[in-house]
This record gives sequence, C-alpha cells and structure tokens, in this order.
Amino acid sequence: MVATAHGKVMKVTAPGFHDEALWRKRGSKWTCISAGPILHWMIGKPYHEVSRYIERKGWRVIWG
Repeated sequence: MVATAHGKVMKVTAPGFHDEALWRKRGSKWTCISAGPILHWMIGKPYHEVSRYIERKGWRVIWG
C-alpha cells in the first residue's frame, strides 16, 4: 500500500469503471474513509469485507 498524509490509496479498475478509495488503519483493521462515486459504498467498511467482494467481481486493484 502506498501511504499518503491521510492513509493509503486503493485504485480499482473494472471493465466499466476506474475509481479510487482512501484507507486508514483503525486499531488493527484497515477501514475505507473516503471513496469516489462508484466505490462510495466502501466507506466505513473493513478491508477484509471489501477485498472479498472485489475478488468475486474480478476487479483489478493497485495500491498507489
């Protein structure tokens, strides 16, 4: 993951879109704190939950 002043940026690419989300570590878990319009549903969700969904959809993730 690439760090910014506010967290780490996740770039998601799928056949129909490209969007980004910002993640921050809260305690021992990574949580989405901000996201673009397509990934807005991620906000407040833990990484393990989001990553399972992304994997099922076959979306590509790049950190940075």
